[in-house]
Amino acid sequence: MFGLIINIKMTTLISLEKKVENVFKELEISENQQKSIITFTNLIKLQDIPTYEHSLRVGLKGKEILEFTHILNPKTLFYAGLLHDVGKVMTAPESLKKSKGFEQKDMKELQKHPLDGYRLLRGIHDLSAEILLRHHTFQKGGYPKNLPKSSNNYSNSTLAIIEYGARLLSIVDFYDSVTHRKNDKFSQGKPRLPTRKESKKLLIGANSGQEYFINQLYNNGIFR
Repeated sequence: MFGLIINIKMTTLISLEKKVENVFKELEISENQQKSIITFTNLIKLQDIPTYEHSLRVGLKGKEILEFTHILNPKTLFYAGLLHDVGKVMTAPESLKKSKGFEQKDMKELQKHPLDGYRLLRGIHDLSAEILLRHHTFQKGGYPKNLPKSSNNYSNSTLAIIEYGARLLSIVDFYDSVTHRKNDKFSQGKPRLPTRKESKKLLIGANSGQEYFINQLYNNGIFR
């Protein structure tokens, strides 16, 4: 039975990686860009497989959402989604790998990852760095409280893309976390996955002003 579980997990991981590879081809992403992104995602893979799988799913779902909205280039959230948790390569494993018994010290440790990710990516994937820096600022108690000043003189249109991309990334990140990670942050007692109804309620509750958009994502099969 244990061997079967491992085989299922490996099959799931390989399937996700294949999907990402197919999107690289579909979006005609250059070989150099692919190598750069894979270098960073492999760091996540070495640190924590569940976080790696989460990153792949968020990148894939982000691309799907932008194809649905037709507002930004799908590459925007595909890149940012794949890379949004790269800062967790610097997170203490004992906090990162917890599925129950979260304490304040664990949350403080986890909350470092947007700034850490920003520092790792700036100058290499600047747009993704700016988007991931902000993706935890939208919910109640959002972080980081103070954003570092960018050395890039972004135009107003680029700043709007960054803000909108971060808003969408926040929603996708929360959705994937709540629907795939068994933990006790969203339920009392034994770690479990919320039901579809519970997930949707949590998602809407955590994203003020986004109820209509979130309902559209569910109604059109983007979120399930």
